[in-house]
Amino acid sequence: MPVQPSKEQQEIIHLDKNTIVTSNPGTGKTTTLSLKVLKLLQDGNKPENILCITFTEKAKKEMFDKIFDLAKGKFTDSDIMKLNIHTFHSFAYNYLVDSGIVTGDIVENNVLRYSILQSFEKNKAFTYSKDYIISTIVPKTENALRYIKSFGITPDKIDVSMASSLLDTSYKEISTSYSIDEVKAFLNYFVEAYKYYEKSKKDAVDYSDMLLMFTDNFQGKKFDHVLVDEIQDMNEIEAKIAEMVGNNIFLVGDAKQAIFGFQGGSIKNFQRFKEICQPKILSTNRRSSQQILDYSKKFFLDRTQSRQIFEQELESFKSLDTGVIPKIISTGAPFAKICQIMDENQGKSIGIITRTNRQIIEISRYLDTNNIKYSSTSSQATTEQAKTEILGFIRGLISDKIQDKVSATFTVFSPYTLKEAFEISEAYHDEDKEKLEKISSWGISLKKSDIDALFNKVIVPVCVSKGAEWFSTALVAKQQINQYLSAEIPTINGLFDFIAISEDAYIERGGESKITLTTVHKAKGRDFDVVIYLPTSSAARTSFVDIVVKAILQSKGLDPKEELEEESLRIDFVAFTRARKSLYIITDDKNSKNYHIENLSEIEIDDKEDVLVATRLDNRLSEAFSLFVAGRFKDSEKLLKEKDTWLEEFIINYFNELDHLSYSSVKTDPYDFLVENIIVIPAFFAAADFGSRVHKALARISNNKAMIDDFDGDVRKAVENGMAAVGQLKSEYPGMKILGVEKKYELALGSMVECNGAGLMFEGYVDAIFEHDGGYVIIDYKTDKNNNYSADHKKQLAVYRRMFSVLNKIPEDKIKIFVVFVALRGSINTGKFDWEISKENKNAFPTFEKHLRTVLAWKENPQKFIEELLDNPRDDLLYRAIKERLTK
Repeated sequence: MPVQPSKEQQEIIHLDKNTIVTSNPGTGKTTTLSLKVLKLLQDGNKPENILCITFTEKAKKEMFDKIFDLAKGKFTDSDIMKLNIHTFHSFAYNYLVDSGIVTGDIVENNVLRYSILQSFEKNKAFTYSKDYIISTIVPKTENALRYIKSFGITPDKIDVSMASSLLDTSYKEISTSYSIDEVKAFLNYFVEAYKYYEKSKKDAVDYSDMLLMFTDNFQGKKFDHVLVDEIQDMNEIEAKIAEMVGNNIFLVGDAKQAIFGFQGGSIKNFQRFKEICQPKILSTNRRSSQQILDYSKKFFLDRTQSRQIFEQELESFKSLDTGVIPKIISTGAPFAKICQIMDENQGKSIGIITRTNRQIIEISRYLDTNNIKYSSTSSQATTEQAKTEILGFIRGLISDKIQDKVSATFTVFSPYTLKEAFEISEAYHDEDKEKLEKISSWGISLKKSDIDALFNKVIVPVCVSKGAEWFSTALVAKQQINQYLSAEIPTINGLFDFIAISEDAYIERGGESKITLTTVHKAKGRDFDVVIYLPTSSAARTSFVDIVVKAILQSKGLDPKEELEEESLRIDFVAFTRARKSLYIITDDKNSKNYHIENLSEIEIDDKEDVLVATRLDNRLSEAFSLFVAGRFKDSEKLLKEKDTWLEEFIINYFNELDHLSYSSVKTDPYDFLVENIIVIPAFFAAADFGSRVHKALARISNNKAMIDDFDGDVRKAVENGMAAVGQLKSEYPGMKILGVEKKYELALGSMVECNGAGLMFEGYVDAIFEHDGGYVIIDYKTDKNNNYSADHKKQLAVYRRMFSVLNKIPEDKIKIFVVFVALRGSINTGKFDWEISKENKNAFPTFEKHLRTVLAWKENPQKFIEELLDNPRDDLLYRAIKERLTK
C-alpha cells in the first residue's frame, strides 16, 4: 500500500529551498527524506545529481531500502540505482581514491588502540595493571583522540603550554581523585600517544583523515541536491562537507537524540544551519502511545537547560495512539523483574535497553541461565567466556613458559581431560619435571600457517559445537590475529596485547526471538512493543582523559561542555521513545525518584534480591568432543561412560594430606581456595615481579652484600626509599640493629592458636626484623603504588608478630610492626617515587584467626568445603566443569 504523506510531510517535501527538519522520535524521519528524494525525481532532477548521506552502513541500507520501496511503480530500478547514497566516510573515501589522493589503505581503530598502548608503555605513563590500561584507559583515550580529530585538531596544532595553563585554572572546579600533577602528566602522555599514532600510520589514512583530506582537496562538481539524515550526529568537518558539495541542502535530525557526542557529533550544527535553512518540525508520532510521549516530554523539558527551544519543538508532539503510563520499578532484583515482565508480555516484541555493554553481559548471563532465547546487538557473557578460552589456549601453545602451558590444559580446547589437567598442575607445583615432559613440547610457532591450522583443526570445530557466539568469537579472534601478523614483526606479548586491545567486532545475534538485548546507542532506529530500560544508577567521577580533552579544546577556543553536559538526558529520551505500548524503567531505590513523575508514571518498590545460579551445561560432553578433535577417540568414549568420583577424591585427599598453611593460603572463598591452593593454576604478574626484585635488593643491602649503586631505575628508587624509612625508624628506636632479612619462620599451628590442627605447620617469610634497646621491630616492605591495602598488610604483619613472639618467647607488646611503602607513585606517572611508614592502630590477628578457622573446618570435614563450593554463584567455564563433576 503506497505511503500517504501527512500534511506536515507534504509541506516539508514541497518546500523549494534549503530545509532543516527537526524530526521528533517516531515521526517518520527517514520516510520524509525518502519522499523528498522522490519529489526531486518527479520534478525532473537527475538521480546522479542527488546525494544522500548518513553515518553508518546499516542506516545507509535502511535509507536505500526505504527509497527503493517507495519508488516502486513510479521510477525504474535503474533510476534508483543511480542515486548516490553514502556514509560520509564512504563518500570521502571514494572521491579520494578516484582522484588518486590516497592508495586505498585504511588504518583500523585497532591499530590506533595498539599505538596508544605502545606509547603509554614506552613512556611508562601509568602504574595501573596492564589489564586495566587495556580495558579502560586505552579505549577512552582512543575515543578522545578521534573526538579531538573530528574538530580538525592534529598533534601539531595542540598548544601543550596553553592547555596546561587552562588546567591550572579549571582544576578546582573538577570532581576527580587525581592530583593536578597527574592530570598535567597525562596531558603530555596523551599528546605523545597522538604523535606516535600519526607517525606509525606512515602512508595510510584513518577515517578522520578521510574527512580532513576531503575538505582540503575537493574540487569536484557540486551535486544539485544533498540530503543528510541524522544531522545531530554530524561533527564540524561533516557539516562542512554537506555544505561544500551541494547547491541545495535538505537536513533531517533531532538535537534531542544527539547521543554520539563522544564521536564529535555537534548539536551546534542545528543552530548554524537554521541560519541558512528553512526550519520545519515533524511532530506526529506514529510509534509510541500518548502516555509514553507525555512522560518523555515532561522528563526531558524539566531537565534541559534549553527548555524554551525544545518546548517549541515538543509543543505539538502528539501520538495517534493511547496506552498505559510508564512504570518505574525500584528493586534489588532487576534480572528477575525482567523475566517477570517478559512472562507478562509474551508474543510482544520486547527491547531490553541498557546504557553500557557491561550491563548487557550481566543480563545475558542471567537470560542464558534461564534458557531464554533472545537476539542481541552486542557482545554477551558467552562471547566473553569464549574469547578468554581461545586466547588462553593459543597462549599456551605459542608460549615457551611452562606455566602458560599448564593454564592452557584447563581450556575447553585442551586435548587433556580435566583430571589430567589437575595432575599436570599438581606436577608443576611439585616441580616434577618428568610428569611435565608431555606438555613441555606441546606448542606451535608464531606463524600464520601454524595458527591457521590450529583454528581449522581444533578451535573452530570446538566453537561450532558450542554455538553461534563461540563460532563468531573464533572468527573475530582469527581476524584480529591476521591483522596483527600483517602489520607487525610478531612477538608473543605483542600479539596478545593487540587482541586484548582490539574492539569487539560482533556479528549480531539474530534468530526468531521477539526479545532483543541492546544498548541505547545500538537501539537508534529501532522500536519495540515493550521497552525495559535499565539506566546506570550513578555518574562516574570525571576522568582525567575528559579533563585533558576539555583543556585542549578550550586552548583552541572550543567549549565541549554545551555539547556533552546533557548527553545523559538525551540518552534517556532516546531509550524512552523506542517503546510503542509499554515502558518499564528498572532502577534502584536511590535512583528511582529521578525517574518517577507524579501522575505521568507509576512506581513499584520491592525488597527482593537477584539470586544468580551458575549455568548448567554438559561440560563432560564438551570435554569429550575436545578429546575427539585431538584424535583421542578411545579416551573420548571412555570419558562419556565413566563415573565421575575422581575430583571429590582429589579434594578430600588434598585436605587429608594438608600439613602446612601460610598467610596467603588462608582463603575463605572456597573457589579461590580451590584454584589457588588445590589446583594451583600458575599466573604471572608484573607488579609481583617488581616487588620480588625490590625485596631481594633490600635484603642484599641489609646483609652488606650489595650497595645502593648496584641497582638502577625504579628498583634503585625503591631501595633508596626503603633505607630512608629504616633510617627514620632507627631515630625513633635507639639501638636498632638488623636481626634477619627475608627470614622464613615455621611453627606448629597449635602453638599460635587453639585449634584441632594437630600436625599442621604454619610458615611465613618476614622481610626484616630488628632489635632495639626496648624490644623488636618487624618491617614489611611493599611496592604498592598507593597505601589502599595498608589494613590487609597490617593483618599479615600481625600474624608474623604472633609467630615471632611464640618462637622466641617474647611478649607481643614488645614487638612493633610497620608496613613500609617504598614506591608510592600514584596512578599516573609524574616521576614521583615517595615512601611512607604505616603504623599499627589495631591488632588485626583476631580477624585472621576467624578466617583460619574456616579453613580448619574444611580440613576437618572436606564435604563441608565441597558443599560451600557448590553453593557459589560463579559462572566461568572452569567452575561449571568442576560443579558438574561434583554434583551427584
